[in-house]
Amino acid sequence: MRRDNEDTTCRTVSGRSGNGHVSGIAYCDLAHLLESDLNDPAVTRRAWDTLHLVTTVQGIVNRSGANLYIRLMPEPDDFWWNYLRDEHGWFSGRDVTRIDSIETLLTHFADALKGVVVYREKPWVGSNLASTIAGVEDRVALRYDECPGSVYQRVLNHGEAFTRNRLDLFDADDTPIWRKDDTQPFEPSGSDKRDAYLWLKRRYLDTGLVSKQYMGYYIDAYWLTNPAENSLPNCTLTNHDFFISQRAFFMDLHVWEEETPVDEPDQPLGSDLKTLRELLRAMHDHAEGGIIHIGGFTPWAWKYSSYPGAGSAHGGVDTEWKMVKEVSSYNALIDADALSLAGMSNASFYQHFPLEDHYPQNPRPKRHDFEKAGLIDRGGRVADKTYILLYIGDYDSAAWFNLMVPGLWTDPARGTIPCNWAFNPNLDQRAPHVMHYVRTHQSPNDWFITGDNGAGYLNPSMLTAPRPEPDMPDGWAQWVEHNEAYYDRYDLTITGFLIEGHSPGLTDEGFDAYMRFSPDGLVCHRQCDPTGLHRGAMPYVRHTQDVGGTPQEAAEKIVAELDNTRTQFLFFRHVIQTPTWQAEMMDLVKRNDPGDRVRFVDPYTFFGLLKLHEQQRQAFVAGPALRLGKGVNQPAET
Repeated sequence: MRRDNEDTTCRTVSGRSGNGHVSGIAYCDLAHLLESDLNDPAVTRRAWDTLHLVTTVQGIVNRSGANLYIRLMPEPDDFWWNYLRDEHGWFSGRDVTRIDSIETLLTHFADALKGVVVYREKPWVGSNLASTIAGVEDRVALRYDECPGSVYQRVLNHGEAFTRNRLDLFDADDTPIWRKDDTQPFEPSGSDKRDAYLWLKRRYLDTGLVSKQYMGYYIDAYWLTNPAENSLPNCTLTNHDFFISQRAFFMDLHVWEEETPVDEPDQPLGSDLKTLRELLRAMHDHAEGGIIHIGGFTPWAWKYSSYPGAGSAHGGVDTEWKMVKEVSSYNALIDADALSLAGMSNASFYQHFPLEDHYPQNPRPKRHDFEKAGLIDRGGRVADKTYILLYIGDYDSAAWFNLMVPGLWTDPARGTIPCNWAFNPNLDQRAPHVMHYVRTHQSPNDWFITGDNGAGYLNPSMLTAPRPEPDMPDGWAQWVEHNEAYYDRYDLTITGFLIEGHSPGLTDEGFDAYMRFSPDGLVCHRQCDPTGLHRGAMPYVRHTQDVGGTPQEAAEKIVAELDNTRTQFLFFRHVIQTPTWQAEMMDLVKRNDPGDRVRFVDPYTFFGLLKLHEQQRQAFVAGPALRLGKGVNQPAET
């Protein structure tokens, strides 16, 4: 946990928890692991083993409350610790105890831990089996390592009382447990990954022992083959804690049927995808058709993509879209912890943060605000200008949200320009503290929409029956109910981006569903008209293009789309950029707008004007006879 010369003192204050009992928080500083030489196999494995052990302990002990906090990434972890302790005061009255070693940690939480689950480094799949079992059976996950001083040896030497309840995922002859389980005759499939996951499915999913709502999709121990490809937090072991606390099922499988995966190239073709579909179908049935929340993302730097060494002919986005299409077919969304912002600590701690019942937006602009700004005339006609909505994303990942908000919210340009924040509301499952922070520290220029594709990254067209598995029922009712609760809590009525990926575009059924919770606007990626008004009520627009690079490069892309001969509604998306970057880009666009036609607006102004414009356009197309009986603010008949 610490280096020998590190100060282990910690300010301790007395106090009581909400239930009236004296309660404390254990604080474990692992930031020194960031200095690990990931080109040194022994050092790397000590870091991996430490993170896996501590994360499994954290998930178990934080199930009942916020009891163990880990400091791994100083910038976000210190920011949130100080905010929650000092400004917000959530746990300012609780004692804080510094945990300075593995042994101290195990002793401190001995009553909550029921043993260990030991896995071999190979087959790689063992680490994800261990995380699943750790959550279900309250065991600490340990990678087998006979080297003196290894984490495994330190835990064994800590005392028989802790290790006597031991589950080994292999025997003395290195035979994996799934090959010798006496509850069912073993029929090898030719894939250790498949055999292992089907054993885990039979033992923990089919018996109803795992969560009905959560799954983890995180890279297994194959990460150890090339750890220096990215920083230590991107091994994503610390992301396991929340899912362990929820007793989730962990997996890591390829999604292309015509390829074998790089981590098991000799398996039968399509074995990984076949396994994934079987796991998802079992989870769908276990969840009784409810929406499933999957944390994680394609580990494209190591597996399943065309990145050098990752073993696929498919690009990272291509594989992402295939993965999302597959899981959406079973009512599952992705909480997309993607590289290289994939790491997150303490979600199992944060999950207990007390959210408010409702978070209102800033007052929405009204018709008189449009008139005052010269955007419509007294007759309601929309001024002939170019209206631009800038989408700040992509925040469909709790890890990205937790990591980026401290810098975004302290950026000096925030509050000086309209910022349209695409924070998926379902991120409050793992990052409720961040959601509360942004909504209680909003300026008049901070506006909130959702990212892809509402309250979670799910391709909604894959919910429509008949589905890839014909006996599965339509999933639209579950998706609407899921979104309605989130949109209501966070006062959201606009879906800022709907990525279809490899799935079909929305039909009228899909537009009808989104109109129920997103009546003020919807942005489609590709598969819709440039602008439109669904059933005369819900305005929608097609994504114009992404912008990035320098502010100058982004401004040039926007300027190239301007057309001074007509009224325009343009949508541009930028990813992981700051308000300062956006302000510089906006200024450069305005310098190239001699006619003063461009207006960068908030989402409610954008869609409010688009709705008026579409009503006027449709009324004009319908002809004078119809227009005589319609006010300009009424929808045209179809």
